[in-house]
Amino acid sequence: MNERVKRILMIIIFLIIVFGAGYLLYLFFFKSTAPKPPEAGAPIAGQGLPKAAPGQRATSTTPTGPGGLPGSQLAPGQIPSELIPESRTQVLYDKTTRALSLAPNGNARLYDPLDGKFYRVDAQGNTIPLSNQTFYDVQDVDWGKQSDKAILSYPDGTKTLYDFTTDKQVTLPKHWDDFDFSPQDDAIAAKSVGNNESNRFLIVSNPDGTDARAVEELGENQDKVHVSWSPNNQIIAYSFTGDPIGFDRQSVVLLGKNGENFKSLIVEGRGLVPNWSPNGENLLYSVYNASNGYRPELWISGASGDNINANRRNLSIQTWADKCVWQDPDTLFCAVPVGLEEGAGLQREVANDVSDSIYKIDLKAGQKINLGIPDGAPTIDKLIVAPDGKSVMYTDRNTGKLMKYAL
Repeated sequence: MNERVKRILMIIIFLIIVFGAGYLLYLFFFKSTAPKPPEAGAPIAGQGLPKAAPGQRATSTTPTGPGGLPGSQLAPGQIPSELIPESRTQVLYDKTTRALSLAPNGNARLYDPLDGKFYRVDAQGNTIPLSNQTFYDVQDVDWGKQSDKAILSYPDGTKTLYDFTTDKQVTLPKHWDDFDFSPQDDAIAAKSVGNNESNRFLIVSNPDGTDARAVEELGENQDKVHVSWSPNNQIIAYSFTGDPIGFDRQSVVLLGKNGENFKSLIVEGRGLVPNWSPNGENLLYSVYNASNGYRPELWISGASGDNINANRRNLSIQTWADKCVWQDPDTLFCAVPVGLEEGAGLQREVANDVSDSIYKIDLKAGQKINLGIPDGAPTIDKLIVAPDGKSVMYTDRNTGKLMKYAL
């Protein structure tokens, strides 16, 4: 082999060695870390569902809740929103409300002080204005019981009877106060408070103020008499003018519309707040005394004719009687503060920020059931029963909203 051929072979072998070493360096340092281009139709990382091997369940890095439901990462013990039951508390009217009352058709009626309108609201939250009229700065509202009539009181002392059915208004005397309608709304009772003691009377009149007549002279006892017309049409007011019978007992005089001399109601305490049963046969009331730390406590008593004081008993529930509503003559629902300070009966304002539970009281069976605290832990101002009896409606003192709570 000549020298020229040897030189060519040596060059070829050298090139083979160089290219081979370079290829080996490529395989070792670069090809193992280079990303493989996606195949046609293959999902790009981060998009679509991950593939699974035959017969295996696909896995994903997306957090899941119990049962494989997709969702955000849950804290220990946290329940996913999909599994949380529907709330028993619903907003029916989300603005400030006052003067909640049961309308003749069983729905709620109320006053919105922000827009000066009166509304009717049903249990589904449907809202209808009672009138196109605007009533600014209404201070107190005394509703009719069988009609959409109301006596509206204003800060300057003006009082008007307004009939929302006919949109008619009548002005009542400014010196009349403490109104209540008769069971059929065909009359009103009030206190006529003149400038001197000889001109102060408990009166009855037509709703428009005509045909007024004096029932009882009030004199210096005007602040001890409170108007409350019973559903059976027997009693129109009660008075703290009875004979003293002890520090923690009181004789409350019951006044009839014709000056009847009824038996006095004996109560075990002070600060009576009454709530008549639908038929007027019984009276739910709250009083406070030393034995209960001067906290209001519910009692029930016969309050009609010869049955006044009959079956009087303590219900052992601490709340005010005007935070209760009757469903029927044997069934009550009450808003009961979760805890009352000692002396709350003497100064009710201390309970303005205390949340309430809803209690059902069955007088016939002697049962009381705690139905729980509505969402938001409200301080309940006024309570009514929805027409279907399956929920209660109430106003929240803290927010002013009208709410519904399923029973």
